[in-house]
Amino acid sequence: MTLSSQDEAMTSWDGATRLARHAAAARERDRSEEVRSNLQRHLLDFLGVALGARVHARSTPAFEAAIETLAGSGSPAGVNTSGRDNGEATLLTDGSRGTAEHAALANGALAHSLDFDDTHRESSLHPGAPVIAAALAIAEREEVTSDTLLAAISAGYDVSCTVGRAVNPDSHYDRGFHLTATCGTFGATAAAGVVAGLDSAEIETAFGVNASQAAGSLGFLENGAWNKRLHPGLAARRAVLATALAESGFRAGARPFGGSHGFLRGYSDDPNPEAFDHVGEPPAVLETAIKPYPCCRYVHPAIDALSHVASDVDPGDVESITISLPTPGVTLTGEPTERKRRPENFVDCQFSAPFCAALVLTAGTAGLPAFLDAQDDLDDPRFRDLMDATDVGTSAEVAGRFPEQWAARVVVETGGRTYDRFVETARGEPENPLGWAGVTEKFERTVTAAGLSTSDCEGIVDAVRDVEAGEVAGLVGAIEPVLAPTART
Repeated sequence: MTLSSQDEAMTSWDGATRLARHAAAARERDRSEEVRSNLQRHLLDFLGVALGARVHARSTPAFEAAIETLAGSGSPAGVNTSGRDNGEATLLTDGSRGTAEHAALANGALAHSLDFDDTHRESSLHPGAPVIAAALAIAEREEVTSDTLLAAISAGYDVSCTVGRAVNPDSHYDRGFHLTATCGTFGATAAAGVVAGLDSAEIETAFGVNASQAAGSLGFLENGAWNKRLHPGLAARRAVLATALAESGFRAGARPFGGSHGFLRGYSDDPNPEAFDHVGEPPAVLETAIKPYPCCRYVHPAIDALSHVASDVDPGDVESITISLPTPGVTLTGEPTERKRRPENFVDCQFSAPFCAALVLTAGTAGLPAFLDAQDDLDDPRFRDLMDATDVGTSAEVAGRFPEQWAARVVVETGGRTYDRFVETARGEPENPLGWAGVTEKFERTVTAAGLSTSDCEGIVDAVRDVEAGEVAGLVGAIEPVLAPTART
């Protein structure tokens, strides 16, 4: 149904109560072995990409300064942050401790800085960075059990992805919004509320607060800006603040999602409020992919397709490369054409299908080290020729599978041969999962790229594998040695 046909119903309807009750019940809800194992993998992935992001911060002085600013903002004035007794929560930026609000900000931003964090395709957002950052910060402050932390993360994924479906990703993008920033705010709020022990009415109040805070523009696409990296951190910080206000008895706006002035009306021309009726069916973490490449998820099936032929293709013989993606993928990674063919920085590269094609055909991979190494070669004639030869568009074959599948067809023409590959399901999707071994391998490669040794991080892997057996303090205790000065390079 279109918004115009729902006006009367939307003035009285709202999904906040349903989402809040779902979140509040998370602490007592049984979780299957499949859900538990997925939550562990996504938690490990969050920690890996956050720790790994520090290598890019060190290679970009201005961004390193920004990360230091985030870390510094978390330390209460006049407090020595070198000890565990100071501050409420640990900042993964440097191991210092600050308020839960600022730990959520810094950790959420860091986890998204490589665009290497998990992705839910039907809602077109990254749930892990905002949800886990908010949940972990409050969990450390409140000294809760790891079981409560996992319950909160599960609820946060459910809420984020439900709101993303309800707002309609295509329409939301057309309005210029970034779903991880906007819808991720509500998922982070649900997770924060669960950890803080809020009841359903209080969580609903927190949603009402954040209906006034949910924000995030796609303007970063104009110049490769760092705003996108900041978005999940801001979403997580909003969640911590809204939770505190709800606990204090704050009176928030009613009907934050529906209503005459609700989120769906303000952020979408074609909402799908029926999505609220299916929150947690199935648990969203089971539908969420883990990325093998640090770039926009829409281009991953194209990378997989190119990887199949890269060893057979001489880059110097390539005459044309045609990539077919879903329409939002074209918007994010193919337009405007000339800018996507001339990326100027790391963010530009992450959102350039022509760059990804050139990288795979020259380096044979699109892993994190290859992405980082290529930043010094953006003017290389080999890269430029391949990017100039790449056209990005959509097709009925690909568009017809969206949003249930994010597919891609790639056709590479050389002087004497055509290479044609179709990929319906990218690596890392639930139908083609990395598994615990694959996520552990990604974790190790990512933290190694950040200058940490595998042995430095064995304790983190072990702590996440056994996370349900202990307190959150035990997990944090495994992370702290890695962040200590002696472990840094």
